[in-house]
Amino acid sequence: MARGRLRADLRKAVAPTETWKLEDFEVGDITRTMMRTVTETDLVSFVALSGFYEELWINTRKAKADTLERSRLVPGYLTLIIAEGLYILTGRMHNAMALLSIDEIHWPAPVTCGDGIYCLIEIEQARRSNTRKDRGIVQTLHRVLNHDDVEVLRYRSARMIRARSLG
Repeated sequence: MARGRLRADLRKAVAPTETWKLEDFEVGDITRTMMRTVTETDLVSFVALSGFYEELWINTRKAKADTLERSRLVPGYLTLIIAEGLYILTGRMHNAMALLSIDEIHWPAPVTCGDGIYCLIEIEQARRSNTRKDRGIVQTLHRVLNHDDVEVLRYRSARMIRARSLG
């Protein structure tokens, strides 16, 4: 019985690419993402891919000796990349055409391997483009919090988003 209901609900569901267009973003709306654990594999993969071969990230003994943290620290940019990925998973960015800016980046607290993080994303501005009426600009404030609800990252972004109509 429950499976039948679930299948019916899934048939009614609308794909995110069909919904979140410029007109759907309202100033003041806040989206909460799911929480995700930052793992040692995330750290090692990020360092290898990005070339962040700072001894703090690649030498466990030095990291433990030089920091007060209980676990391995994670590069701030890895936290930012994971936060962006969590926002994409909400479906709100499926009609994004471009990431225009990331500004005012602050890391007020560290993230370590084993921490869970989630995001609160607030719409600060949503406006139609002055030159192309089929799109607009959405500006957001991103707050990234850990599993203890401590803010570990804050930044603003601006994205170009497809519009539903020529408005």
